[in-house]
Amino acid sequence: MPIHFRAALASPFTLMLAAPALADYGPIEAGGYTLTVQTVVEGLEHPWGMAFISDDRFLVSERNPGTIRLGNVDGTLSEPVWEAEDLFRPEGETERSQAGLFDIVLHPEFDENGWAYISYSRETDRGAAAVIVRARVVDEGGEVRLEDVEDIFVMDEGDQDSSGLHFGGRMAFNPSDNSLFLSIGERRNISRAQDSADQAGSILRMTDSGEPHPDNVPFTENAEEGEPDPYLFSIGNRNVQALGVHPATFELWASDHGPLGGDEVNLIEAGNNYGWPFTTAGTDYSGAPMGVGESMEGMAPPVHVFEETVAPSGLTFVPEGSTFGEWTGNMLIGGLVAEGVVRVELADGQVTDEEILEIGRRIRDVKVGPDGAIWVLTEHEDGEVLRLAPQG
Repeated sequence: MPIHFRAALASPFTLMLAAPALADYGPIEAGGYTLTVQTVVEGLEHPWGMAFISDDRFLVSERNPGTIRLGNVDGTLSEPVWEAEDLFRPEGETERSQAGLFDIVLHPEFDENGWAYISYSRETDRGAAAVIVRARVVDEGGEVRLEDVEDIFVMDEGDQDSSGLHFGGRMAFNPSDNSLFLSIGERRNISRAQDSADQAGSILRMTDSGEPHPDNVPFTENAEEGEPDPYLFSIGNRNVQALGVHPATFELWASDHGPLGGDEVNLIEAGNNYGWPFTTAGTDYSGAPMGVGESMEGMAPPVHVFEETVAPSGLTFVPEGSTFGEWTGNMLIGGLVAEGVVRVELADGQVTDEEILEIGRRIRDVKVGPDGAIWVLTEHEDGEVLRLAPQG
Protein backbone atom coordinates (compact mmCIF):
# COMPACT_ATOMS: atom_id res chain seq x y z
CA MET A 1 0.00 0.00 0.00
CA PRO A 2 1.31 3.50 -0.74
CA ILE A 3 2.33 5.85 2.02
CA HIS A 4 0.46 9.03 1.17
CA PHE A 5 2.36 12.25 1.39
CA ARG A 6 0.12 14.53 3.40
CA ALA A 7 0.40 12.15 6.31
CA ALA A 8 4.00 11.07 5.73
CA LEU A 9 5.71 14.46 5.35
CA ALA A 10 6.04 16.61 8.42
CA SER A 11 8.27 19.47 7.23
CA PRO A 12 6.40 22.76 7.65
CA PHE A 13 5.85 24.48 4.30
CA THR A 14 6.49 27.94 5.67
CA LEU A 15 9.94 26.96 6.94
CA MET A 16 11.07 25.34 3.70
CA LEU A 17 9.91 28.16 1.47
CA ALA A 18 12.62 30.62 2.48
CA ALA A 19 15.51 28.77 0.83
CA PRO A 20 15.22 29.67 -2.90
CA ALA A 21 16.39 33.13 -3.95
CA LEU A 22 14.32 35.62 -5.90
CA ALA A 23 14.92 35.67 -9.64
CA ASP A 24 15.24 38.79 -11.76
CA TYR A 25 11.62 38.72 -12.92
CA GLY A 26 9.59 40.94 -10.63
CA PRO A 27 7.92 42.69 -9.19
CA ILE A 28 4.74 42.52 -11.28
CA GLU A 29 1.88 44.97 -10.84
CA ALA A 30 -1.43 43.23 -11.58
CA GLY A 31 -5.04 43.48 -10.46
CA GLY A 32 -4.31 45.51 -7.35
CA TYR A 33 -1.39 43.32 -6.23
CA THR A 34 2.36 43.70 -6.36
CA LEU A 35 3.75 40.24 -7.05
CA THR A 36 7.19 38.83 -6.39
CA VAL A 37 8.46 36.12 -8.72
CA GLN A 38 10.58 33.46 -7.08
CA THR A 39 12.65 30.84 -8.87
CA VAL A 40 12.09 27.63 -6.93
CA VAL A 41 13.60 25.00 -9.25
CA GLU A 42 15.90 25.28 -12.28
CA GLY A 43 17.38 22.79 -14.73
CA LEU A 44 14.24 21.22 -16.23
CA GLU A 45 14.19 20.25 -19.91
CA HIS A 46 11.02 21.66 -21.48
CA PRO A 47 8.75 21.04 -18.47
CA TRP A 48 5.11 20.53 -19.45
CA GLY A 49 2.93 19.69 -16.44
CA MET A 50 3.15 19.65 -12.64
CA ALA A 51 1.13 18.31 -9.72
CA PHE A 52 1.58 18.88 -5.97
CA ILE A 53 1.64 15.58 -4.09
CA SER A 54 2.01 17.34 -0.71
CA ASP A 55 2.40 20.84 0.68
CA ASP A 56 6.09 20.90 -0.19
CA ARG A 57 6.69 18.40 -3.01
CA PHE A 58 5.50 18.17 -6.58
CA LEU A 59 5.91 15.98 -9.62
CA VAL A 60 6.90 17.68 -12.86
CA SER A 61 7.03 16.24 -16.40
CA GLU A 62 9.75 16.95 -18.96
CA ARG A 63 8.51 16.77 -22.55
CA ASN A 64 11.63 15.96 -24.59
CA PRO A 65 13.32 13.30 -22.43
CA GLY A 66 9.97 11.81 -21.38
CA THR A 67 10.72 11.87 -17.67
CA ILE A 68 8.96 12.66 -14.39
CA ARG A 69 10.99 14.30 -11.63
CA LEU A 70 10.27 15.22 -8.03
CA GLY A 71 10.71 18.85 -6.99
CA ASN A 72 10.70 20.40 -3.55
CA VAL A 73 9.90 23.96 -2.45
CA ASP A 74 13.36 24.07 -0.87
CA GLY A 75 14.79 24.13 -4.42
CA THR A 76 15.92 20.51 -4.70
CA LEU A 77 15.17 18.41 -7.76
CA SER A 78 15.44 14.63 -7.99
CA GLU A 79 16.76 12.43 -10.72
CA PRO A 80 13.91 10.99 -12.84
CA VAL A 81 11.49 8.85 -10.86
CA TRP A 82 9.84 7.55 -14.06
CA GLU A 83 10.56 7.52 -17.80
CA ALA A 84 8.35 6.75 -20.79
CA GLU A 85 10.55 4.20 -22.57
CA ASP A 86 8.25 3.99 -25.62
CA LEU A 87 8.14 7.77 -26.17
CA PHE A 88 7.43 9.14 -29.65
CA ARG A 89 9.80 12.06 -30.06
CA PRO A 90 11.04 12.41 -33.68
CA GLU A 91 14.72 13.18 -34.05
CA GLY A 92 15.98 15.83 -36.44
CA GLU A 93 14.22 19.18 -36.44
CA THR A 94 13.02 18.82 -32.88
CA GLU A 95 11.83 22.43 -32.73
CA ARG A 96 9.13 21.37 -35.20
CA SER A 97 8.06 18.47 -32.99
CA GLN A 98 5.50 18.95 -30.24
CA ALA A 99 5.63 15.26 -29.28
CA GLY A 100 6.82 13.89 -25.97
CA LEU A 101 5.69 13.63 -22.38
CA PHE A 102 2.80 15.92 -21.60
CA ASP A 103 0.63 16.34 -18.54
CA ILE A 104 0.50 14.85 -15.06
CA VAL A 105 -2.61 15.11 -12.85
CA LEU A 106 -3.68 13.52 -9.59
CA HIS A 107 -6.87 11.61 -8.94
CA PRO A 108 -9.34 13.70 -6.88
CA GLU A 109 -9.02 11.04 -4.16
CA PHE A 110 -5.22 10.93 -4.37
CA ASP A 111 -4.82 11.07 -0.59
CA GLU A 112 -6.64 7.73 -0.39
CA ASN A 113 -5.57 5.90 -3.57
CA GLY A 114 -2.26 7.52 -4.59
CA TRP A 115 -3.05 7.51 -8.33
CA ALA A 116 -1.25 9.88 -10.71
CA TYR A 117 -2.17 10.08 -14.40
CA ILE A 118 0.38 10.81 -17.15
CA SER A 119 -0.27 11.62 -20.82
CA TYR A 120 2.31 11.30 -23.59
CA SER A 121 2.87 10.40 -27.25
CA ARG A 122 3.77 6.71 -27.68
CA GLU A 123 5.65 5.26 -30.64
CA THR A 124 3.55 2.75 -32.58
CA ASP A 125 3.66 0.92 -35.91
CA ARG A 126 1.47 3.66 -37.39
CA GLY A 127 3.54 6.50 -35.93
CA ALA A 128 2.25 7.82 -32.64
CA ALA A 129 -0.64 7.36 -30.24
CA ALA A 130 -1.83 9.69 -27.50
CA VAL A 131 -1.91 7.60 -24.33
CA ILE A 132 -2.68 7.92 -20.63
CA VAL A 133 -1.04 5.73 -18.03
CA ARG A 134 -1.74 5.78 -14.33
CA ALA A 135 0.72 4.94 -11.60
CA ARG A 136 0.63 4.71 -7.84
CA VAL A 137 2.88 7.25 -6.10
CA VAL A 138 4.75 5.62 -3.25
CA ASP A 139 7.05 7.20 -0.67
CA GLU A 140 9.33 5.02 1.43
CA GLY A 141 11.71 6.85 3.73
CA GLY A 142 11.60 9.95 1.55
CA GLU A 143 12.35 8.02 -1.65
CA VAL A 144 9.59 8.42 -4.22
CA ARG A 145 8.76 5.93 -6.94
CA LEU A 146 5.85 5.15 -9.28
CA GLU A 147 4.41 1.65 -9.07
CA ASP A 148 1.61 -0.36 -10.69
CA VAL A 149 1.95 1.56 -13.96
CA GLU A 150 -0.82 0.64 -16.37
CA ASP A 151 -2.38 1.89 -19.58
CA ILE A 152 -5.87 3.25 -19.12
CA PHE A 153 -6.26 4.87 -22.55
CA VAL A 154 -4.55 4.33 -25.90
CA MET A 155 -5.67 6.32 -28.94
CA ASP A 156 -7.62 4.20 -31.40
CA GLU A 157 -5.24 2.49 -33.84
CA GLY A 158 -7.06 3.87 -36.86
CA ASP A 159 -6.56 7.44 -35.59
CA GLN A 160 -2.79 7.15 -35.06
CA ASP A 161 -0.36 8.82 -37.47
CA SER A 162 3.24 10.01 -37.68
CA SER A 163 2.73 13.78 -37.44
CA GLY A 164 4.82 15.51 -34.78
CA LEU A 165 2.36 18.37 -34.32
CA HIS A 166 -0.86 19.24 -32.48
CA PHE A 167 -1.08 16.51 -29.86
CA GLY A 168 -3.10 18.47 -27.31
CA GLY A 169 -2.23 16.27 -24.35
CA ARG A 170 -3.80 18.27 -21.51
CA MET A 171 -5.87 16.49 -18.85
CA ALA A 172 -8.34 17.60 -16.19
CA PHE A 173 -10.41 15.78 -13.56
CA ASN A 174 -13.97 16.61 -12.61
CA PRO A 175 -14.04 15.90 -8.85
CA SER A 176 -17.84 15.70 -8.78
CA ASP A 177 -17.80 12.28 -10.46
CA ASN A 178 -14.05 11.54 -10.89
CA SER A 179 -14.36 11.71 -14.68
CA LEU A 180 -11.20 12.46 -16.65
CA PHE A 181 -10.89 14.73 -19.70
CA LEU A 182 -8.14 14.54 -22.33
CA SER A 183 -7.57 16.92 -25.23
CA ILE A 184 -6.20 15.61 -28.54
CA GLY A 185 -5.24 18.09 -31.26
CA GLU A 186 -6.22 17.62 -34.88
CA ARG A 187 -2.63 16.55 -35.65
CA ARG A 188 -2.26 19.43 -38.14
CA ASN A 189 -4.90 17.86 -40.38
CA ILE A 190 -7.78 20.29 -40.01
CA SER A 191 -10.56 18.11 -41.42
CA ARG A 192 -10.09 15.58 -38.62
CA ALA A 193 -11.62 17.98 -36.08
CA GLN A 194 -15.02 17.56 -37.78
CA ASP A 195 -14.96 13.76 -38.03
CA SER A 196 -16.95 12.31 -35.14
CA ALA A 197 -15.46 8.87 -35.73
CA ASP A 198 -11.96 10.31 -35.13
CA GLN A 199 -10.46 11.02 -31.70
CA ALA A 200 -8.24 13.81 -33.06
CA GLY A 201 -9.43 17.42 -32.85
CA SER A 202 -11.55 16.74 -29.81
CA ILE A 203 -11.86 16.56 -26.04
CA LEU A 204 -12.49 13.08 -24.67
CA ARG A 205 -14.25 12.14 -21.43
CA MET A 206 -13.63 8.85 -19.66
CA THR A 207 -13.96 7.21 -16.27
CA ASP A 208 -10.99 7.19 -13.90
CA SER A 209 -10.20 3.66 -15.14
CA GLY A 210 -10.22 4.72 -18.80
CA GLU A 211 -13.61 3.55 -20.06
CA PRO A 212 -15.78 5.87 -22.19
CA HIS A 213 -17.93 7.93 -19.82
CA PRO A 214 -21.51 6.60 -19.84
CA ASP A 215 -22.98 10.13 -19.96
CA ASN A 216 -21.18 11.15 -23.16
CA VAL A 217 -23.57 12.47 -25.81
CA PRO A 218 -23.18 10.46 -29.05
CA PHE A 219 -22.21 12.47 -32.13
CA THR A 220 -24.60 11.08 -34.70
CA GLU A 221 -23.37 13.18 -37.63
CA ASN A 222 -20.07 13.69 -39.47
CA ALA A 223 -18.71 10.19 -38.88
CA GLU A 224 -16.64 9.73 -42.03
CA GLU A 225 -15.65 6.14 -41.35
CA GLY A 226 -17.46 3.90 -38.89
CA GLU A 227 -19.52 4.67 -35.81
CA PRO A 228 -19.16 7.87 -33.71
CA ASP A 229 -16.39 7.45 -31.18
CA PRO A 230 -17.80 6.81 -27.67
CA TYR A 231 -15.05 8.85 -25.93
CA LEU A 232 -15.93 12.14 -27.64
CA PHE A 233 -17.11 14.91 -25.31
CA SER A 234 -16.66 17.70 -27.88
CA ILE A 235 -15.37 18.06 -31.45
CA GLY A 236 -14.19 20.96 -33.59
CA ASN A 237 -11.23 21.67 -31.29
CA ARG A 238 -7.93 22.67 -32.90
CA ASN A 239 -5.18 22.03 -30.34
CA VAL A 240 -6.31 22.48 -26.74
CA GLN A 241 -3.41 22.65 -24.29
CA ALA A 242 -5.27 24.65 -21.63
CA LEU A 243 -8.04 22.75 -19.87
CA GLY A 244 -9.55 23.08 -16.41
CA VAL A 245 -12.64 22.36 -14.30
CA HIS A 246 -14.13 25.24 -12.31
CA PRO A 247 -13.89 24.30 -8.61
CA ALA A 248 -17.35 25.66 -7.73
CA THR A 249 -19.49 24.94 -10.80
CA PHE A 250 -17.59 21.89 -12.15
CA GLU A 251 -17.86 23.38 -15.64
CA LEU A 252 -15.13 22.40 -18.11
CA TRP A 253 -13.28 25.34 -19.64
CA ALA A 254 -10.65 25.35 -22.37
CA SER A 255 -8.46 27.81 -24.19
CA ASP A 256 -7.68 26.69 -27.72
CA HIS A 257 -4.84 27.74 -30.00
CA GLY A 258 -6.00 29.68 -33.02
CA PRO A 259 -4.07 29.50 -36.30
CA LEU A 260 -2.61 32.96 -36.92
CA GLY A 261 -4.49 34.82 -34.19
CA GLY A 262 -7.86 33.65 -32.95
CA ASP A 263 -6.86 32.10 -29.61
CA GLU A 264 -10.14 31.56 -27.80
CA VAL A 265 -11.78 30.63 -24.49
CA ASN A 266 -14.55 28.05 -24.61
CA LEU A 267 -17.03 26.65 -22.13
CA ILE A 268 -16.96 22.97 -23.12
CA GLU A 269 -20.26 21.10 -22.94
CA ALA A 270 -21.11 17.54 -23.90
CA GLY A 271 -22.06 17.09 -27.54
CA ASN A 272 -20.92 20.52 -28.75
CA ASN A 273 -19.03 21.24 -31.95
CA TYR A 274 -16.64 24.19 -31.51
CA GLY A 275 -16.29 24.88 -35.19
CA TRP A 276 -12.69 24.36 -36.22
CA PRO A 277 -11.84 24.75 -39.09
CA PHE A 278 -15.15 26.21 -40.25
CA THR A 279 -15.23 28.97 -37.63
CA THR A 280 -12.23 30.93 -36.34
CA ALA A 281 -11.26 34.52 -35.64
CA GLY A 282 -7.78 33.77 -36.95
CA THR A 283 -6.35 33.38 -40.43
CA ASP A 284 -4.13 30.87 -42.17
CA TYR A 285 -0.40 31.30 -41.55
CA SER A 286 -0.18 32.74 -45.06
CA GLY A 287 -2.64 35.45 -44.01
CA ALA A 288 -5.45 34.00 -46.14
CA PRO A 289 -8.91 33.83 -44.52
CA MET A 290 -10.13 30.54 -43.10
CA GLY A 291 -13.60 29.08 -42.83
CA VAL A 292 -16.76 31.17 -42.87
CA GLY A 293 -15.85 33.60 -40.08
CA GLU A 294 -16.40 33.56 -36.34
CA SER A 295 -19.85 31.92 -36.23
CA MET A 296 -21.88 29.28 -38.02
CA GLU A 297 -25.18 27.60 -37.33
CA GLY A 298 -24.72 24.39 -35.38
CA MET A 299 -21.32 25.45 -34.01
CA ALA A 300 -20.79 26.61 -30.41
CA PRO A 301 -19.28 30.11 -30.43
CA PRO A 302 -16.31 30.96 -28.22
CA VAL A 303 -16.95 32.75 -24.96
CA HIS A 304 -14.00 35.02 -25.69
CA VAL A 305 -11.39 35.64 -28.39
CA PHE A 306 -8.07 37.21 -27.46
CA GLU A 307 -7.13 40.24 -29.54
CA GLU A 308 -3.44 39.39 -29.34
CA THR A 309 -1.87 35.95 -29.70
CA VAL A 310 -1.51 34.20 -26.33
CA ALA A 311 -0.62 30.62 -27.40
CA PRO A 312 -2.45 29.19 -24.36
CA SER A 313 -1.06 26.27 -22.38
CA GLY A 314 -2.17 25.37 -18.88
CA LEU A 315 -5.36 26.60 -17.22
CA THR A 316 -6.56 26.78 -13.63
CA PHE A 317 -8.91 28.77 -11.42
CA VAL A 318 -8.19 30.80 -8.29
CA PRO A 319 -10.08 28.97 -5.53
CA GLU A 320 -11.51 30.23 -2.29
CA GLY A 321 -8.85 30.67 0.35
CA SER A 322 -5.88 31.47 -1.88
CA THR A 323 -3.54 34.38 -1.16
CA PHE A 324 -5.27 36.18 -4.06
CA GLY A 325 -8.65 36.81 -2.43
CA GLU A 326 -9.56 39.54 -4.92
CA TRP A 327 -9.07 37.09 -7.76
CA THR A 328 -11.28 34.29 -6.44
CA GLY A 329 -12.97 32.56 -9.39
CA ASN A 330 -10.62 34.10 -11.96
CA MET A 331 -9.19 31.91 -14.70
CA LEU A 332 -5.40 31.77 -15.07
CA ILE A 333 -3.98 30.71 -18.45
CA GLY A 334 -0.33 30.13 -19.28
CA GLY A 335 0.89 32.07 -22.30
CA LEU A 336 3.68 30.77 -24.53
CA VAL A 337 3.74 33.72 -26.93
CA ALA A 338 2.36 36.09 -24.28
CA GLU A 339 5.31 35.09 -22.04
CA GLY A 340 3.24 35.40 -18.90
CA VAL A 341 0.03 34.36 -17.17
CA VAL A 342 -3.26 35.66 -18.56
CA ARG A 343 -5.75 36.49 -15.81
CA VAL A 344 -9.35 36.30 -17.02
CA GLU A 345 -12.29 37.58 -14.98
CA LEU A 346 -15.58 35.72 -15.41
CA ALA A 347 -19.15 36.68 -14.53
CA ASP A 348 -22.23 34.67 -15.45
CA GLY A 349 -20.24 32.61 -17.93
CA GLN A 350 -18.81 35.63 -19.73
CA VAL A 351 -15.36 37.21 -19.79
CA THR A 352 -15.52 40.69 -18.27
CA ASP A 353 -11.83 41.60 -18.14
CA GLU A 354 -8.35 40.26 -18.84
CA GLU A 355 -4.75 41.21 -18.17
CA ILE A 356 -1.32 39.64 -18.65
CA LEU A 357 1.03 39.05 -15.74
CA GLU A 358 4.19 39.67 -17.76
CA ILE A 359 7.05 37.36 -16.80
CA GLY A 360 9.20 37.37 -19.92
CA ARG A 361 9.42 33.60 -20.51
CA ARG A 362 7.15 31.12 -22.26
CA ILE A 363 4.70 29.71 -19.70
CA ARG A 364 3.70 26.09 -20.27
CA ASP A 365 1.60 25.35 -17.18
CA VAL A 366 0.03 27.23 -14.28
CA LYS A 367 -1.28 25.98 -10.94
CA VAL A 368 -2.47 27.44 -7.63
CA GLY A 369 -0.38 25.64 -5.02
CA PRO A 370 -1.28 24.40 -1.54
CA ASP A 371 0.15 27.66 -0.18
CA GLY A 372 -2.32 29.71 -2.24
CA ALA A 373 0.41 31.15 -4.48
CA ILE A 374 0.57 30.85 -8.28
CA TRP A 375 3.10 28.31 -9.56
CA VAL A 376 4.18 28.22 -13.21
CA LEU A 377 6.48 26.26 -15.52
CA THR A 378 8.69 28.04 -18.06
CA GLU A 379 8.80 26.10 -21.31
CA HIS A 380 12.49 26.18 -22.20
CA GLU A 381 15.48 23.85 -22.45
CA ASP A 382 16.51 25.36 -19.11
CA GLY A 383 12.98 25.38 -17.72
CA GLU A 384 12.04 26.55 -14.26
CA VAL A 385 9.37 26.32 -11.61
CA LEU A 386 8.39 29.85 -10.55
CA ARG A 387 6.24 30.99 -7.63
CA LEU A 388 4.18 34.22 -7.80
CA ALA A 389 2.87 35.68 -4.56
CA PRO A 390 1.71 39.06 -3.24
CA GLN A 391 4.60 41.14 -1.93
CA GLY A 392 4.79 41.12 1.84
